[in-house]
Amino acid sequence: LEIFDQMASDALSKLQIQAARLEKMAPFYKLQSSLNYRHDRPFFRAGGEYGFHGQLRELTRNQARISEEIDKLMEEKSQQIWKRKNELGYPVVCIAGFYNAGKTSLFNTLTGDNKLVSARPFTTLSSKYQRRFIDYETSVIFIDTIGFMLDLDPHLIHSFKLNLQDIRSSDVVILLLDITDPLLALQLKIAEGIKLLKDLGVHRSRMLIIFNKLDIAPEHAETIAKDLSLDVFGIPWMCISAQAKINIQEFLKLVAERVKYLKANPSDLVELSTFRRAETAVNRMLAEYPEEYTPSSRSPFDSLIRTILSQNTTGSNTSTAYNQLAEQIGIDPFSISKASDDEIKEAIKPAGMFNQRTKNLKAISNQIIEKYGGDIGKIFNLPFNEARDRLMELPGVGPKTADVALMFSVNSRVVPVDRHIERIAKRLEIVPQNANYDVIRTAFEDGATPDRFRELHLSLVRFGREICTARNPKHGECVLRNICPYPDKIQESEIEPQEP
Repeated sequence: LEIFDQMASDALSKLQIQAARLEKMAPFYKLQSSLNYRHDRPFFRAGGEYGFHGQLRELTRNQARISEEIDKLMEEKSQQIWKRKNELGYPVVCIAGFYNAGKTSLFNTLTGDNKLVSARPFTTLSSKYQRRFIDYETSVIFIDTIGFMLDLDPHLIHSFKLNLQDIRSSDVVILLLDITDPLLALQLKIAEGIKLLKDLGVHRSRMLIIFNKLDIAPEHAETIAKDLSLDVFGIPWMCISAQAKINIQEFLKLVAERVKYLKANPSDLVELSTFRRAETAVNRMLAEYPEEYTPSSRSPFDSLIRTILSQNTTGSNTSTAYNQLAEQIGIDPFSISKASDDEIKEAIKPAGMFNQRTKNLKAISNQIIEKYGGDIGKIFNLPFNEARDRLMELPGVGPKTADVALMFSVNSRVVPVDRHIERIAKRLEIVPQNANYDVIRTAFEDGATPDRFRELHLSLVRFGREICTARNPKHGECVLRNICPYPDKIQESEIEPQEP
């Protein structure tokens, strides 16, 4: 982090480094406190909390603020990526690989640019873009992005999610390596690089392995393939020198051939990575199931109550229960707190589970009065992550309820996950079958631009209710049929084994 901080020259890189640093601080505070209080802990009627709890709260607030700023930049980045892919139509080629392999030198040679090149590691912490004409059929956009490092903490890698978005959304990814490295180091870097790219959603068919600095070690060109058993990987490779411009034209020809090949042979179900499958599903959902949302004038508390009433019931039952609660008691913390349990149960009975819901509504109202003076709007005005955490402290409010309330009340950029969306994600296999809420949410958010998150949520819910139902899904009408492995698995399970 210290090295990254010294090399960072723009606001975005500084923010991402700060986010990574804060993520590392919480365990440090806890460890430090466990040592400090090893022999001196509070007992009966002692103070309410340790001193380090205040540090943790401040840390959480800072994380929420920085995350909010990065999310805004992420939205701009997603819009730029969408524009490059859908409006400009140019294939995107990302120069990735390990630090000090000469990525920026290659970028400068290919594009004629003059970006800073240094022997020091991690001089590139924010991506650079340039268009390059290759032949009369092919023009591409080259991207120079952050370098990898063996044994780098995965949390640190994922802190640079804006840079990773460039890699995973590219049509072709170049894994650039330094040919002068020892063979053992090259073997490790190739294996680790392929694994890392695969984890980001890049299939092998979109990779090229390129060895740079051939001018320093020309004798390796003849033996590198045999020494590293490159045939095992099944990925096209080449040796070049960005500095001496050796084999640059051959390299461009290889890139053009790969771009044309991928265009003529789109990935089938087997080759489609989870990210690409999610991205394809998102685009089809938004195209085939457009859902326009009319902003409501409900207060934050109204949105929260309606969301709680909507859990595990139909929309009509939710509306009936909400309207009866509004007419008979009133939708505000003070009215619900004063009302008897029987009155609330009678009002919300159409939504079902009225005993538990009544208990939660009373507890939520009392807590909002006690902690926020009856004004929950104070929570909704906080940055998204902090507001979400505060809402989830309320009884009966989980991640989905908090996300839905924030999305509909203050237009937070989030894709809430209900049972329909969870079912779709797991049938598409864009997440593991045991994936939790946040993993599913992230999978869909990565495939869409933030300005369409709410529309995507509504489209997925509609698709889950009408087509991808829990029982008897309509495979024949499914627009995701050719990218979804679920129908084939169902067919296989329905084939009865033949008797011997």
